[in-house]
Amino acid sequence: MKVTETDLAVAAAIYPILVECARETPIRKLTYGELIEEAKQRFPNDDAVQNAIPVSLGRRLDVVRMFLNDQNLPDLTVVVVNAGTGEVGSAFGANPHVVRAEVAAYDWSSVSEQFTLHITSLRKDVEARKRPKLNRDQAKDAMASYYKENGAGYPKDISRKREDIIALICEGLSAEDAFQTVMS
Repeated sequence: MKVTETDLAVAAAIYPILVECARETPIRKLTYGELIEEAKQRFPNDDAVQNAIPVSLGRRLDVVRMFLNDQNLPDLTVVVVNAGTGEVGSAFGANPHVVRAEVAAYDWSSVSEQFTLHITSLRKDVEARKRPKLNRDQAKDAMASYYKENGAGYPKDISRKREDIIALICEGLSAEDAFQTVMS
């Protein structure tokens, strides 16, 4: 899924609301509309949140699910239900009562910082897609220029990653992000 800045802004706004719902006893369920309205109240100056509508919320919940799946966490989005049925949709694919019990038992405070890092990482991907693509010669120049100013901070064997760095810069990453990527 190629996420957008809007997806990220709304996901970042709704995640803490979902966590709060999970901490309540019994777990608090919200409809799509209620979740959007609560986010709008909390983020009155965020255009992406203010323009959000329940119909597009599934896509934003998918951004949250990406994080949950990456971290092997219970599906926190189980707190969001259909207004008509009061339950998750059939596409949920798991027993919502079991998942809610897992969500309620989990210590969400232990992963709040990781969620922020997840959103930050996805934002870098979105920014990279917006950057103009460079050809190989331009990428080599960008790499060389960055290395000339910052090379002392990298190990000597970074030169073995030269082709990877060039490829990443050609794909739209900044030279700094390309170097950081190959170092991780």
